[in-house]
Order: sequence, then C-alpha cells, then structure tokens
Amino acid sequence: MILPRDPRPAPSALTRRGVLMAGGAAALALAVPAGLAGCGPIRIGGPATYTPPPPGIDDLYRTDLIAVLDRAIAGTDALVGGAAPSDPALSDALGELTAALPAQRTGLLTGAQYEREQEAASDPAPGQTSAPPPADAPTDAAGLVDTLVELRSLATSASRQISGSLARPVAAIAAHTEWSVRRLHLAADAGEVPALPAAEEIVPGREVPETDPPSIGAETDYHSSIERAQQEEWYAGYVHEVLAARSEGEDRQWHLTLAERHRTRAGDLGAIAEEDGCPVVGRQAVYALPGGTLDDRTAGQLPALLARGLLVDHVSLVGAAPFARRPLSILAAMEEADVLVGRTESLEPLPGVRVEEAPVSDGG
Repeated sequence: MILPRDPRPAPSALTRRGVLMAGGAAALALAVPAGLAGCGPIRIGGPATYTPPPPGIDDLYRTDLIAVLDRAIAGTDALVGGAAPSDPALSDALGELTAALPAQRTGLLTGAQYEREQEAASDPAPGQTSAPPPADAPTDAAGLVDTLVELRSLATSASRQISGSLARPVAAIAAHTEWSVRRLHLAADAGEVPALPAAEEIVPGREVPETDPPSIGAETDYHSSIERAQQEEWYAGYVHEVLAARSEGEDRQWHLTLAERHRTRAGDLGAIAEEDGCPVVGRQAVYALPGGTLDDRTAGQLPALLARGLLVDHVSLVGAAPFARRPLSILAAMEEADVLVGRTESLEPLPGVRVEEAPVSDGG
C-alpha cells in the first residue's frame, strides 16, 4: 500500500531454538516428582503474556473508514445488480462508484491487512463463503447518497488528525467522494448532500491515544508543497479573471467568484507560509496563458484543468502540513472537486496518490 513493509519476520512453524526449548521442557516435565503432579503446570523461564498496545488514531480512523466503504460498496452493488437504470447519468454515476470504492478501500489497507485478505480469498477455509454484505448497507439511491455523505464527513475529520502519510489518501477520498456524491445526487434526484463545512469547522474530533500519536512529514515537503499551492492559486485567480472578461451573465459571475476564491486562498497560504518560515509567493501582474492567447476550445477546458491540478496540489499539502494547517487544503480539495461536477466524467479514485499494485506491510 502506501506504508512501509513490516520489518518483523513471519513466524515459522518450528525453529531450531523452538525444538531445543520443547525438548528441554519435556525433560523437565519428566523430572517433576509425582507428589507435585497435581499442583498445576510449572513454567520455567516462560515469556510474559504479550498484550498488544491499544490502537492509535490512524488505526481507529482506518477501521471506521473501511467499515463505511464496505457499506457503500454493498449498496452500490445492490443498485447495480437490480434493475438497470434507464438514465445514462445514473448508470455512469453508479459505474464510477463500482470502480472507485473498492480501489479506495484497498488504498486504506495496511500491507498486513491486504495480505491476509488475499490469502483468505486464494485459499479459503473448507466451507468458507464470501462474507455477507453489512446489515446496515443502503438499499436505494437515497441511502447510498447518505452513506457517501457519511464517508465524506468521516474522511474530512480524519484528514485533520491522522499521520501525514495516511492523511494524503484520506483527503483524496474526501475530495473524490464530494465529486461522486454530487453526481449521484443529481442523477438519482434522491437524498440530500449538505454543504461543505467551513475551514474553521474542520477541527479535531477524537482523542489521540498517548501510546500511538500521529506523525507529520518532512519539513522540506511542507515547504515545497505550500510554495507550489501558492503559485497555482495565484495563477488560477488570474486565468479565471481572463475567462470572466470573455464571458457574460452567470458565466462571467462564476469566473469572478472563482478568481476571488483563488486569490483569497493564495493570500491565506502566504500568511501561513510567512508564519511557518516557508517560501512566500507573491502575486504577479500577468501570467502566461496556454498558447499565448485563448481560443474557445482551450478556454472551455481550462476550468476543469485548473481544478484537477489544484485538487492534487491541496491533497499533497494536507499530507505534508502540520495538523493545524490542514483545514484550508482539506476544504480546498473538496471545493475543486465541486468544480469538476459536470465538467468531467472520470476522476481517479485517489487523486494525486499512487497506490502500489502489490501493497507492502506496515505491521498493522
């Protein structure tokens, strides 16, 4: 997966040391006087019982996210397996979820979890069948919308608190879910999708176990990620201003609104960068446009291209930033996913995150 391989060797059946210890124990058992036989087992040099530590914040959120994904997968499968939707938009939305949700679930598994699931699938126990779907899996489009809203909310909260290496794919899931749930809501005309929270509302929601606190990435990654995000936000603000000048009515106002959003974000990122000793990127008066001048085709493609790029930039920044600096980019990634609704028919299950085909274990 995304985490390093477990350095611990897999347990073998019988090691030489184990054989010797077993032989020694047998000899000691034979030497026990008959009068002591009823006194119970005698342990000589036996190890203390191992009690695993309680799960950390990463594992707690990972478990809950996988549980919600399992429900969403089962609900999607049920809808797809029923009567084929007559609406092409609904069929496309469900088809996209069929591909994306399992990929997101796999992306969250530790290497050890993935290996266990693969072993169980390739070598099932006698009489073993596929696990039944969760009892609380959604059974209709409205229920599936509600489950995806729950997934979006949980991924948003998790991204604020978990380790940087896990926060990046989880923030990507939050953004993708914002895109996919709005597509499903529009196509099915079912359920409700609440508005996104404000950045200041994305706050820690759980107690962090003292035994296993989360970690953040390297300072150099944070510096480079926040510098790039500033550059791209200033550029997006300029491009949308140019597009507004070419537009009229509602389109013009939409571009002006986005231009202001991007410039506000760039300024906020710059203030954070200055406080944290990161590179500060200033606004330029003019930026180069694709091809020098915009034709109608390029102008029509730019909003989606800018949104995709910024979504990836902010997902990367979530994974690199200190915990308190993440809310701006968690929200920004989902807002850029909103821009893509109706402007793209496909989006990577984990935008900006490469998932290895053969996951490696982190010992979880």
